[in-house]
Amino acid sequence: MSGFDNFSADALVDAAERVIASFDDAFLEQVFRDADSMDGACRTALIDSIFDAFRERGESSDDAAEGAGTTVDAIMSHDAAALRNLFAYAGASAGLLKEATAIFVEEHPDLVGGLPKPIVDAVSRQLSGTR
Repeated sequence: MSGFDNFSADALVDAAERVIASFDDAFLEQVFRDADSMDGACRTALIDSIFDAFRERGESSDDAAEGAGTTVDAIMSHDAAALRNLFAYAGASAGLLKEATAIFVEEHPDLVGGLPKPIVDAVSRQLSGTR
């Protein structure tokens, strides 16, 4: 869990969800657009979570990719421009990145430590009881 080994998955998910709820959409979009440090597995899981959030709103993965001006294949191959477009498109849909990040945390608590540093640091502070 990369720094979160001393906490249960439930505690980690709870802390991460509280932190995510406190972020605004523009902040999350910027953090993810600048997230070149995320490893492939973490990035793929985040992409899947974004597509899940779009599907929960009635938009297919293909529709979301098209709305972002790219393709699912380009996004899934981690093309930098396609990812920036996806994050921008998701960020333009109120609350979608929060929903997607919450889905990510619930489904992949073991990968939370691989999220961008501002998110990991905020979750760490939440778990340690400081803000």
